[in-house]
Amino acid sequence: MESLAGTTWRVVEARAFNGAGQESQPLGPHPIGLVIFEVERMLVAVTDGRASLPPNSPARFFLAYTGTYRFDGAELVTRADDASRPELVVDQIRHIRFESPTRMVAIPVSGVAGGNGIEVVWERIA
Repeated sequence: MESLAGTTWRVVEARAFNGAGQESQPLGPHPIGLVIFEVERMLVAVTDGRASLPPNSPARFFLAYTGTYRFDGAELVTRADDASRPELVVDQIRHIRFESPTRMVAIPVSGVAGGNGIEVVWERIA
């Protein structure tokens, strides 16, 4: 896919892998979230979609950021200019892999969770 402009995607899965290759689900078993790409700006918001968390769980994971972006077909760089937490207002760099025209995998390289072995799977909805 050469351009993301005009597309909307929903998160369907998030996987994290530790150094031993063990998999976890950082957004829980039912993540919810959207990423919307306009011509020059994008917006993303994701969270753990469970109605309630198990007792003694860490706080619910939530993040959102927006900014201008560029996409070269393999690397997405978002220059975040507003976010749910101040430390998210940095360049968010993702390697993007398309499994089909309606399914993409984003791997954070820097910014939120960059380099931590996380993959976020998105399904195109518009």
